[in-house]
Amino acid sequence: MELNHDCVRDLLLAVEKHTNLNEHLDHDKILVLPELKEYDGDTVIYTAQKLNEAGFINGNFDFYYDGNAHIAISSLTYDGHTFLDTVRDDIVWRETKKAASKFSSVSLSTLLDIGASYLKNKLGLSLIDYRLFPLLH
Repeated sequence: MELNHDCVRDLLLAVEKHTNLNEHLDHDKILVLPELKEYDGDTVIYTAQKLNEAGFINGNFDFYYDGNAHIAISSLTYDGHTFLDTVRDDIVWRETKKAASKFSSVSLSTLLDIGASYLKNKLGLSLIDYRLFPLLH
């Protein structure tokens, strides 16, 4: 199954919005979130599983022999927040996807790098700001 990058972003946005210290998202709640209505259940569950494996969300995943899944997502991790904060803005996300579309496949870490580069460029930042380090210039 292919990882849907739009679903990744939308699921992270939904987890951030719908969880707190006392509230988690279980399987049934996840599948009816308005932010995820355009995705089928398998895509959402697969995306959640991969985000958990990547360390972007805190969750419990139990898959049973009959094909049923029990999922409980409690929060985003620091890495999840970092990714989401980088691509949260719709313009940044659109430009990130546009740059990534030049390749047949890119990882989430590459999307993060592309988004961060776009943001740094728009903010007028470079890897080394020579105004701060004049001896390096």
